[in-house]
This record gives sequence, C-alpha cells and structure tokens, in this order.
Amino acid sequence: MTTSLLLSKIIDIGEARRQRDQRQAAKAMSSKQERRRNYRRESTDRTFVQIANCPEDPDLVGTTISCSAVDVSARGLKVTADRFVPAGCELDLWIDIRSRPGKFFLTSDVRWSRQVNGDCPCEFGVELHEGVATDISEWRTING
Repeated sequence: MTTSLLLSKIIDIGEARRQRDQRQAAKAMSSKQERRRNYRRESTDRTFVQIANCPEDPDLVGTTISCSAVDVSARGLKVTADRFVPAGCELDLWIDIRSRPGKFFLTSDVRWSRQVNGDCPCEFGVELHEGVATDISEWRTING
C-alpha cells in the first residue's frame, strides 16, 4: 500500500470517528429530552417541603423549607430553595397554586439536586409518587 493511500485511510478514519461522536452526542441529548414524559409549565407557586427521609443527612429529617416551584408537570417539579436538599431524600410537599384555593399535598423523591449561585443556593427536581392519602389525582388532572 502506498503512503498516500495509507494517509487517506487514516484521515477517513478520523472523520468517521468525529461523525460517530456527533451522532452519539445527538442521541444522548435526545434521550435526555425523552425522559420527560409530560408537558412542563413554568410556575411561581409557593411550595413547602418537609423532609421525610434523607439517607445522606439524617439530621435533615423533619426539616420544613419554604421553596418556589420553577416548573411543574403531572409527574414532577423543579424547585428552588434557600437550603440544600440532597438527591435521594423523600419529601412531603404542600403546593399553593395561586389560581386555585387550598394546597395540594404530594409525596416525592428528590431525583437530582445542585448548588447554584445567586439568591437561591439550591435547585432540585422531584418525581411525584402515587398515594392514597395525597392529592396526586387532582394534581395530574390539572397538570396533565
């Protein structure tokens, strides 16, 4: 095999790898977007969170935090808080929707949490649970 033919094959392999990496990155982005099964709407609803269980920091159990929902869906919420809430915590939520009387009582797991800069040092995402003693059915009717 001549040197020029060999070099052209090496360049083609490099281009093929770049294309493969681009396809994999696009696939990863679409799979992240596909994890959301429900429509999310922006929110400014006042939310109170009580930590029912926290394997990472058991001292947080029983702590109640005033938060704000940033976006909501039938199955989850993104919340901002002035106190860090670790992923893996189980929460009881009371959500006050401005356009409706009363509060919704829901239970959830914190799926992800991160520290942020600015006024609210923490934001986290929760996945809502089914529960007989909760308002999940009404919540899903409104946010479905």
